[in-house]
Amino acid sequence: MPPSTLERCLPVLRCPVTRAPLDLLPASEIAAANQDIAGGLRLHRDGSAPRAPLTGALGTPDRACLYRVEDDVAWLLPSLAVVRPGGVAPGLGAEKELVKSFYDEFGWVKQAGGLFNDTAQFNVRTARAIAYQQYCNARINRWLGGGHLLLDAASGAIPHAEYLRYSAGYETRVCVDFSIRALAEARAKLGSRGLYLLGDLTRLPLADGAVDAAISLHTIYHIPPGEQAAAVDELVRVTRAGGRVVIVYVWARSAAMEAAFALRGWLGRTRRLGRASPVARPPGAGPAAPTLYFQPQDYGWFARHVARRHPVRLRVWSAVSGAFQARFFSDGITGRLSVAAVKLLENALPALAGRFGQYPLFVIDKP
Repeated sequence: MPPSTLERCLPVLRCPVTRAPLDLLPASEIAAANQDIAGGLRLHRDGSAPRAPLTGALGTPDRACLYRVEDDVAWLLPSLAVVRPGGVAPGLGAEKELVKSFYDEFGWVKQAGGLFNDTAQFNVRTARAIAYQQYCNARINRWLGGGHLLLDAASGAIPHAEYLRYSAGYETRVCVDFSIRALAEARAKLGSRGLYLLGDLTRLPLADGAVDAAISLHTIYHIPPGEQAAAVDELVRVTRAGGRVVIVYVWARSAAMEAAFALRGWLGRTRRLGRASPVARPPGAGPAAPTLYFQPQDYGWFARHVARRHPVRLRVWSAVSGAFQARFFSDGITGRLSVAAVKLLENALPALAGRFGQYPLFVIDKP
């Protein structure tokens, strides 16, 4: 029987707590660990009791940290390490727990038509806006080549067809996320071409230089501000020399979007003889969403904590916000002209569009 993807990738896995290598536990050790769990002699590192016996597990050489393997997913979150009671430590933190809960219980739940709640909530769903979003997603492929391993950090459910193409040139896509529902959806799409790790971007369970390239899309701004630079550092750490890291971020403020809506409001007031312009509707539609933690930074954060530490190019994923798409990307001639103008600007001035637009692209080539 050929080895599983997890078995083939064991050499690049590391304990997220100690950075020690990991190996698969034999049946005898799993049975002993389950006896300890039943007797209260092993807990999750966050102090909670494992919900069920282990059926498969990874462990550090000294077996101080064990990690559940279930349905081809390795549970490599530091908080879910199975440890002796003396090894208990604080868990994920309130902000990360909020994000994890959002995606497990809402974001990656499908609506009746098959659309994920996350997509319905945060994407404008008009035909012209969808086509533009697909165009932006396709930009990522221009920065990717090929190789053995592509890390998809916070892969989510791989919700868009364009996302699947990113790993076409790689043997294995390493999907890391702390939503178990996300990894189940990713596994349904990738099968044996994926490695599925329940993990934290600020403590990636991978060896230094383990992957050929890494992507992180619309994720780092959901991490607490004090840890966002650490997440970028981790992506660079696990990428090999000569490899590339591609990050899609969002600015806390966009000068271009503020100017566009200020002009729109001024023109609207002029046309309506002083009556205020209506507020642009929020992007997306769907059921009411629970709270999702969201803390984007400004360009100053990027200059201080990313550009000073890594050889990075600032480019653009999308210069415009969801509110702009909802307002200006209509299905008529005006919408078509608006999309054409935005694309022209993005392609002619990608660095400026990334700097002053809404969604920048960070491209880091590791020396």
